[in-house]
Amino acid sequence: VCCCSEVVVKTATIATLLLTASSATAFSTTRSSETISSAQSSSTSLNLFGSKPKDPNAPEGAPGQPGMMDQLAMFKKAQEIASKKKRLDDELANETITGSAADGNIEITVKYIPPQLPTNPTPGYEAAEVNINEEYLEGVSSEDLSVALVEAIRDGEAKATARVGEKYKELEEDMKGIMGGLA
Repeated sequence: VCCCSEVVVKTATIATLLLTASSATAFSTTRSSETISSAQSSSTSLNLFGSKPKDPNAPEGAPGQPGMMDQLAMFKKAQEIASKKKRLDDELANETITGSAADGNIEITVKYIPPQLPTNPTPGYEAAEVNINEEYLEGVSSEDLSVALVEAIRDGEAKATARVGEKYKELEEDMKGIMGGLA
């Protein structure tokens, strides 16, 4: 249960960072003044179809800096991941997840609430429906009923967290691809 929750939080955090970073720097052409050589005719050259010029002081065999096409490809991949995450969140929000307790005499329907980025990056759960067996209700003490309700809610949240973890596994591979295995 803890592992799936961590995956959800990590995925939401990484998606937030990607969306924030990509929207802020997708078209950035930041270069230090030392890397712009006097041979270039314009300081606004974007090198759209390849890498930026290689630093003459770089060690032998070092790759050039990523060009605009690489940045655009990363931006597009981040958009695809964000779109896929939204689709998964919508699917999860429409699923019915049931937690139970007291040998099935109490059932709680839990609804997944997608993260509200960037203000609340953590997903939530809401008890949407409670069903209690009438015969059980007649013979149970209020203390036992209270304990059973809490157990049913926790069971529903645990099942919802596991389901979210399963769905987010799809995103994990995509995140590893864009982050170069760091996710």
